Amino acid sequence: MKFTKILLGALATTALASCADLDTEILDGYVSTEQKQEVLDLNPDMASASVMGVFSQFFNIFTISSQHLDFEYPAVMLGMDSMGTDLIGKNSGYNWFASYEGYQGNSPDGWRAAQLWLYQYAKIKTANSLVASIPADTDEAKLKFFRAQGLAARAFEYWTLAQCYQFNYVDHLNSPCVPLITDENELEVAEKGAGRATVAAVYEQIMKDINEAIELLAASEVKPESIIGEKPKRMISLATAYGLRARFNLTMEKWADAASDATQAITIFSGKPYSIKDVSKPGFTSINDEPWMWGIAINETDYGIAGGSIVNWPSMACSFSHGYTDQGGAWRWCSKILYEWIPSTDVRKGWFLDANRKSVNLSEEQQEYIDGFVLGAPTYGDDQSKNIMPYTNVKFNSYQGVLGQSLNASDIPMMRVEEMYLIKAEGEAMSGNTSGAKETLNGFVRTYRDPAYSCLSTTAADIQNDVWMQRRVELWGEGLSFFDIMRLKKNIDRRGHKFPRAFVFNIEYNSEGGNVLLFCIPYDEIAANPALTKDDNNKTMPTPTVVSD
Repeated sequence: MKFTKILLGALATTALASCADLDTEILDGYVSTEQKQEVLDLNPDMASASVMGVFSQFFNIFTISSQHLDFEYPAVMLGMDSMGTDLIGKNSGYNWFASYEGYQGNSPDGWRAAQLWLYQYAKIKTANSLVASIPADTDEAKLKFFRAQGLAARAFEYWTLAQCYQFNYVDHLNSPCVPLITDENELEVAEKGAGRATVAAVYEQIMKDINEAIELLAASEVKPESIIGEKPKRMISLATAYGLRARFNLTMEKWADAASDATQAITIFSGKPYSIKDVSKPGFTSINDEPWMWGIAINETDYGIAGGSIVNWPSMACSFSHGYTDQGGAWRWCSKILYEWIPSTDVRKGWFLDANRKSVNLSEEQQEYIDGFVLGAPTYGDDQSKNIMPYTNVKFNSYQGVLGQSLNASDIPMMRVEEMYLIKAEGEAMSGNTSGAKETLNGFVRTYRDPAYSCLSTTAADIQNDVWMQRRVELWGEGLSFFDIMRLKKNIDRRGHKFPRAFVFNIEYNSEGGNVLLFCIPYDEIAANPALTKDDNNKTMPTPTVVSD
């Protein structure tokens, strides 16, 4: 059965080989659970390879195909951002994410269906193996830390899936979501398959996992930097675990809990947001930067990076890197409407080129580089040229700041502390503390982005919208915008944003057409999983109708 093959068999011998139980097949096959625990207690570091395996899966290339958008979670981030209103690319053969942006192939045999499903459940399998290898009642500090990594990672994977396979949490508690596979039931699933659990059941598992992870991390007092010296923020710290739970509570509209967790994450975390000076130039390339709480660590020797590979995130999202941007013109630009919303006093306006394709955040050398791609009047994506568009992002620098860099070894941000301030503000507003929310929001934006900013809203709903606008700017290109659309029930109205004409849609969240936002379960899974039928799937939807811009 395909589902079992994905979760329990084939991938374990290839991409997941290093993540086998205790990192040794022989040990797992010939000793009892009690003996296995004794071995771990004597040498906890035996489990560290399995922990590293959990996070190494966040970036791999060609794991499910030979397509150039097959580079694991950074591709998911870019794909989902492309489904919204704020991140735009050309209607071009060089834009590998045009199928996401254009809502093409919204069916069980489409790319979206295969990519997200296979990526996420492969990582869930790895997390399950790690969690199963370490008893919950272990007394060894490192083992507590290692088990917490598996639990927190699994919670994140299911949270990602839950928002793509069903609409918002509060209104759809009893609606079908995704199959729940854990270390406790995977053998049963191998025999009988697994149906779609409800949204409520999936979030119950998410919270069970993250709650235990936080307890274990707090009890262990182990920090990622004591486990690995190079780029330790690839692992989940106690502060990051609180940050994850803050996200989960925000999605469930548990507003006070979200604010509390975000506050705790800020308090525990040792770093602070980027300063205005820090972000007055292209950046966001290093996991070691102080504001980063969690990220995908990329190494120069990684497959998909070494040798000038263009199958990676900077190739398709960074305006200063070599790849599909400079060679194919697959630039990523910001919505004109969002750009014009950013005040001139806000340093983040310079994260994007203006209407004249200039940015005050660029050095003379960087601006000259950009000017070399100004090849004519703006077409806003309706051509195959290298012509760069107004509002193209210059937020992300190339690796080591080298213009036209062919070594695209930039790390990928998964969580920054800035997000915690925005979660705190939204949680405070929606739980009744509007004055506290305004103080939090004003304090963050004035200190770190726009000294002239002032939140003038007085109602909780208006402050929530103010926070959403700040999130759209601050977290642009970091893979979170689609989740906000889903939890806040936002329409995808692209009129006036400067999308290519073929991608100008007006998708109403609560309409029949809004089903196009939901991902489908792949055909192969439906055919091979005895607990699923084609009637259990989300609707196959046609590409939305293009509307007048």
